[in-house]
Amino acid sequence: MGKIDLVIESHYHNIDLIGACVESLSSEYFSDQQCFQIKLSVYEAVTNCIKHSYKGSSEHKVYVSYQIETDRIILDIADCGIAMNPQLLQDTSTHFNIDQVNPQEGGMGLKIIKLSMDEISYHTKNDMNHFTLVKYIK
Repeated sequence: MGKIDLVIESHYHNIDLIGACVESLSSEYFSDQQCFQIKLSVYEAVTNCIKHSYKGSSEHKVYVSYQIETDRIILDIADCGIAMNPQLLQDTSTHFNIDQVNPQEGGMGLKIIKLSMDEISYHTKNDMNHFTLVKYIK
């Protein structure tokens, strides 16, 4: 039906811009709660690109593709940095271990994405890492 491509520099402050775009694009097809889940998932995915793939460097690009099909949206978050270990997606646990004394560092973002989206996948092609998120229109 339609596709839009967004590109930001890998600055953390640019994540809000991507979030606002994704939320606005989603509002026609999803409830407010679902829009928030989609936006949060994209925040987490883009944050992971900057933090892990680019090691916090702001000298790179993050690419976000938003595609609308008749029954779903497909978001592809891509970077040219260090690839993620695909095994991280194999952890099917969505349990959060919240320890106030020793808070868990890392891994929460992927759990949030898994709980919020209907499908997720990851692959590397032509030196670009692609984290794909799918949400069905119901």
